[in-house]
Amino acid sequence: MKINMAPTLIALALAAAATTAQAADDWYGGMGAGWAYAHNLDDVHGQDTDKDATALNLFGGYNFNQNFAAELGYLYAGKAGVDGTDFKTQGGTLSGIARLPLGDIFSVFAEGGAYFNHVNGNGSDANGTAPLAGLGLTAKLSDLIDVQARYRYLWNLGDEQKTWESDMSVATLELVLHPNRTSYVAPVAAPAPEPVPEPVVVDKNFALSSDVLFAFGKSSLKPEGVAALNTLYQQIVDVQPKDGSAVVVGYTDRIGSDAYNLKLSEARARTVADFLVGKGLPAGKVSIEGRGEANPVTGTQCDGIKAKAKLIACLAPDRRVEVRVTGVQQVTQ
Repeated sequence: MKINMAPTLIALALAAAATTAQAADDWYGGMGAGWAYAHNLDDVHGQDTDKDATALNLFGGYNFNQNFAAELGYLYAGKAGVDGTDFKTQGGTLSGIARLPLGDIFSVFAEGGAYFNHVNGNGSDANGTAPLAGLGLTAKLSDLIDVQARYRYLWNLGDEQKTWESDMSVATLELVLHPNRTSYVAPVAAPAPEPVPEPVVVDKNFALSSDVLFAFGKSSLKPEGVAALNTLYQQIVDVQPKDGSAVVVGYTDRIGSDAYNLKLSEARARTVADFLVGKGLPAGKVSIEGRGEANPVTGTQCDGIKAKAKLIACLAPDRRVEVRVTGVQQVTQ
């Protein structure tokens, strides 16, 4: 009795292929050749039989993902014979493929579906749908090419009412092409960028003794004044103010007239500013102020001193040049 399982197997194959939710865009096609064997011819006829035949197949399919595929093909299951009478089988296949990867190269698969066949034998022919089941091994040579070995078993080919019918085994070696396949590399999330530190506002005030920079009552630099300003310039560079500016403010003591002291404080501030510009500070970012005897540091502590030399020495802290640097400093990580 013919086993009519084809509709059930087709439904199972398509349902298995449809269980995946995400397509891999992997259409493929292939061809193969091999060997076919008709199992039951001698059992039915009890005559000399030729149960071996050459098998050929063409197929195309779609991999829904690495585990499931659906496949449609053509299978020529060979030409066996009974007492010189051919038993020739060919037709279309529809199947679902379940695949298990064994690594980056090899995978094994199982197949279930139906064979829509046309069989010639014993002077007549028959059309039918036969259940199909198979196993296979695939080797991936590249994104484009696979080679695979496949074994299929086909039930009840022929027509038992005409006294000829047989199961078939078909083994083929196949070449498979995947024109759209690319190796999948799981995306790696980029590390979150570290927050950029906020720039720090720079407001530095440097004070230099005029007695170190200049002789009393003078505005030209002494040698030790040059050394002091070199040190000052390096301190400013170390701060690294971006888009910064510098204000050079000169002060004198109270000895002498207000006009003289104001002029002297401006001259000393200009000398310091010119030196710093000559070392590399932008001229447009450096300004000067002369404040004369304003803002004394000593206050009233020298009021009782009458001797000029002692008074000059006591008022030394008032004679100074201050450099105020402002800007922003980028903090490095």
